[in-house]
Amino acid sequence: MVLASGGQDGAICLWDVLTGSRVSHVYGHRGDVTSLVCTTSCVISSGLDDLICIWDRSTGIKLYSIQQEVGCGASLGVISESLLVTGGQGCVSFWDLNFGDLLQTVYLGQSSEGQGVRQLLVLDNAAIVCDFGSELSLVYVPSVLEKLD
Repeated sequence: MVLASGGQDGAICLWDVLTGSRVSHVYGHRGDVTSLVCTTSCVISSGLDDLICIWDRSTGIKLYSIQQEVGCGASLGVISESLLVTGGQGCVSFWDLNFGDLLQTVYLGQSSEGQGVRQLLVLDNAAIVCDFGSELSLVYVPSVLEKLD
């Protein structure tokens, strides 16, 4: 049982929940870590540097990173062991966690400056609820899930 934490210095720490001891301490971002999500095999971090880093959960080694558009790297969600969703400027994007490949981008509407998806929530039925300007959007993309099966 591992817990992940991120800091303003770009550090990501993995902690053993049972003992409270630090298992791993790595630096992956230039500046604040803004989001962390975990699967059973990896930890995914995003930072103010618009970089998303995928880390091996057991070793703390960075597997790869994804450079996002400016201001797009703050919102993350995990749909399955191999599917990541990120918020962007007027869109949400779906990524294959095994290879870091972009699978699909869903546009939410006309994007004007400052209308990035700041928060998103993955629901049990693989639907995504996210903010878009002053609205909430619901996105369900079964075609992405079917391709990964």
